[in-house]
Amino acid sequence: MKKEKETPRLVCRVTEKEKQKVLRLARLCGLPYGEYLRQRALGFEPRPALPDKFYGFCEKLDRLTEAPFSNEVNRSALTLIKDIDTFLITPRREEMKAWQPQASGPSEES
Repeated sequence: MKKEKETPRLVCRVTEKEKQKVLRLARLCGLPYGEYLRQRALGFEPRPALPDKFYGFCEKLDRLTEAPFSNEVNRSALTLIKDIDTFLITPRREEMKAWQPQASGPSEES
């Protein structure tokens, strides 16, 4: 019988207020809190989940570009669709900020 490989875990302590904030943000992004924390730790910035009506709007806009409009209108619509995807849908990798020491607790000088 083959034994499954254990998955390493990370554990940290947070205040109740911090926990509630993480849970709320994860819920807004439609992610389990562990996946939300994993993405944040790896430098990604999960985005809040968009309502279904938004995707319906994007589909209509996409269909509009197939209509016999001028090339300029079609190019503008396709650029708008690409921008919507880039800025609102696809998770982006955020610039990692330099590490900042914690605001409280023992200092290294103590």
